[in-house]
Amino acid sequence: MQKLLNRQGSGMVTLPKPKLERDGLVDDDGEIVESHLAIERLGERVYAIRICDGDIPELSECEEIRRLAAERLLDQDVFGNQPD
Repeated sequence: MQKLLNRQGSGMVTLPKPKLERDGLVDDDGEIVESHLAIERLGERVYAIRICDGDIPELSECEEIRRLAAERLLDQDVFGNQPD
């Protein structure tokens, strides 16, 4: 779990280097590649962070978000209720 820190009045979170490596955000010298981020608040205490390398598609077009939405739909019964 990461910790939310206060940095000059803004919240700051670090992303674990191994996770950044998986996304090609660490160079051959082991340094973090500086990148722009898009941060969107999805709801209370829920945020989506995306690495920007050009145009940013709508969040609803993001494959991972669509997968989560589909999983949620599949978990519902025919009346739209989630199982207990």
